[in-house]
Amino acid sequence: MTFLPEDEEIRAKEDLPEDEETGENEDHPEDTAEQMPADMPPEDVAEQMTADIPPEDAAEQMPADIPPEDAAEQPLITETDMKKHGRRRFISGMLSGAILALLCMTAVVFVPGIVRDLTGKGNPGAKVLTTSSTLTKLAQVQEIIEDYYLDEVDGELLESYLFKGIAAGLDDAYASYYTAEELSSVMDSTRGEYYGIGASIGTDSETGEFYIGEVYEDSPAKEGGLKVDDIVRAVDGETIEDLTLNELVTLIKSKDTFTMTVYRPDTEEELELTITCGDVTPTYVTYEMLDDNIGYLKLTEFTESAVEQFRNAVEELNEQGMEKLIVDVRDNPGGLLSAVCDILDEILPEGLIVYTEDKNGNREEYNADDERSVTCEVAVLVNGSSASASEIFAGAIQDYGIGPIIGTQTYGKGVVQKTYSLSDGSAFKLTVENYYTPNGQEIDGNGITPDIVVDEDAEAADAEVAGAENTDAENADTENADAGNADTEDADADSEEESDPVLARAIEELSEE
Repeated sequence: MTFLPEDEEIRAKEDLPEDEETGENEDHPEDTAEQMPADMPPEDVAEQMTADIPPEDAAEQMPADIPPEDAAEQPLITETDMKKHGRRRFISGMLSGAILALLCMTAVVFVPGIVRDLTGKGNPGAKVLTTSSTLTKLAQVQEIIEDYYLDEVDGELLESYLFKGIAAGLDDAYASYYTAEELSSVMDSTRGEYYGIGASIGTDSETGEFYIGEVYEDSPAKEGGLKVDDIVRAVDGETIEDLTLNELVTLIKSKDTFTMTVYRPDTEEELELTITCGDVTPTYVTYEMLDDNIGYLKLTEFTESAVEQFRNAVEELNEQGMEKLIVDVRDNPGGLLSAVCDILDEILPEGLIVYTEDKNGNREEYNADDERSVTCEVAVLVNGSSASASEIFAGAIQDYGIGPIIGTQTYGKGVVQKTYSLSDGSAFKLTVENYYTPNGQEIDGNGITPDIVVDEDAEAADAEVAGAENTDAENADTENADAGNADTEDADADSEEESDPVLARAIEELSEE
């Protein structure tokens, strides 16, 4: 057995994509998007850590390459973007590139020589797996299947679920067994780059139909004319109604150029779209300069690609004269521990970023150096779907007093998983550590408490009521039409802030100082 070098990933998801020392995902709204890009080479798997949200918490959206069982339950890892999709609960699949997702932290570590005699040391309960009574029972079940089972048996599938059952038996919401193919998909998603069409696909829980959950900008899917909510009917003329989500994703990824038949609900037409697979790098960081030289940066997930995108965004904002910065990690399910540490290294002074502890009290620390690209005050926006790596980010900013945390209590996932590779290229993931903020805040089960609590849903509802009252007043006051029009223009200018009370409060806080 090997044990992948630790490049933790953190995020939230149903399994929430492994919070490889992060990782999920949503818990999170039912329609959380979980991404998983498609095939990351085994060597890239080493050193990945992801974050996961418990299955029940994870919204069921998955990028096109999520393992079958994860696809059914899942954020995240890998660790995707937690987005609601009406009545649909996403079992989301990232088409050749998925969105991602996830809450606990998982470390994919390949360490040679882990195989040892199974004496039960450390955790005696595990010894049951190789007792003579267990092996005898297994042989009896095999005989029963061989003698009486009506249909043909898929040996690979049977073996896979044998080990998936062991993972389920741990009663660990983040434990998983991955086949070699599934592991490749998981690792690909944590990197943030993959080969595919640049769209996520989900399964409608009521109709069973496959629909497009998201289409990335500048992606093959976008160029091919695919749109959100399109319902997938066929690939290269072959019906896909008998396929699972994972099988559909695998089919699409196996193509170079293909025809996708979709039904578009808003126009009630069936279309034949020609799509060519290619390399896809989703945009994880968007930014803009607000008034008073306040930079605004939205970070949707902590992947390897997000680190470079963050640095580029900060460089551009600094060139524009940024004096304060707002980092928005609302609905961010997490991602790679290494990614959040790299980003915090650009903001924090030299010192501790986060630390982990295992069941024996062994502590591992992650530290920032003294070189920073962000030296101004930083406000962080959070909500209940900010998980794992997002909580590490907010917790570190809070502990160092770099700026206020604004919003609502975060998700509260602070455990680390590690993924150990097995002899045939498959892998086993389980929870092994807790992680803590620099000042020792225990995130798991608690989350990060904002310095300034602003409930975006409640504030938005109040604003809607106030807006309706203002509209009634304007309609009644016909003599002041000109003044009313002027007020409307001012309202339009501030509409974005008014529709986002958390952002508005952050701007207010930073502007006052």
